Amino acid sequence: MGRIDIEAWMKQPLIWAERVRGRSLGWTPDANWFVNDPLGPVPHCHVEASEIGYLAQGSLEIEIGGTKRVYKAGDFILMPPNKYHNYWFKGSEPVAFFVVVAPNHKYTRFHTKDFTPDMFEGNAPYANVFETDDLPSDEHFEAKAITLDPGETEYEDTLEVQERVIYVVQGQLAVRSGVMSGVLAANQYLHIPATTPHELKNTSFEPVRFISLVITDPYTAHGTEPEYEVE
Repeated sequence: MGRIDIEAWMKQPLIWAERVRGRSLGWTPDANWFVNDPLGPVPHCHVEASEIGYLAQGSLEIEIGGTKRVYKAGDFILMPPNKYHNYWFKGSEPVAFFVVVAPNHKYTRFHTKDFTPDMFEGNAPYANVFETDDLPSDEHFEAKAITLDPGETEYEDTLEVQERVIYVVQGQLAVRSGVMSGVLAANQYLHIPATTPHELKNTSFEPVRFISLVITDPYTAHGTEPEYEVE
């Protein structure tokens, strides 16, 4: 696979819905944090929300809960709810890091101070998408790596209350979502809203591999307001 153009990578559209948000983050060797992260260099956790990260290029050292590990390209990481996480750039290659958080209710977004001891405990499951189809999942995400051979099609009538995010890791994927259609190249992604019929097809002569994230929101359609104050 070719090197990712980080400037073009960071211009991909933001995913922003009540059940899910996501974006393509870029980190260049001359920066001290992700260049296009509006939060800035702030360690944090997500209250009652899970985050996944897919490292498309480069290397990152990530502290999540009670684990600290260096991850490489192709690694898919699950950051459980209420677990502190922080990042460090490693190596010399620009980093392309795709992140998705669910749910995206206003009360689940960021917790940036007054961390409690339990936020520094526990493990962060991870797997490499080129080595297995079974990716870490939890109550907020059902994650899989899927390969379609040339001419093969996957059709989904509707997902009643779940959102879906498709991220192509290798090859090209023809997508029809509702009345819209197009082709996703490697390291491009698409958010498919709930109740939207969609079809994924490999129209090329090579296998295509992609990450499928089905977001299952355990809250009501408009979220539930917690009884405590979230910083």
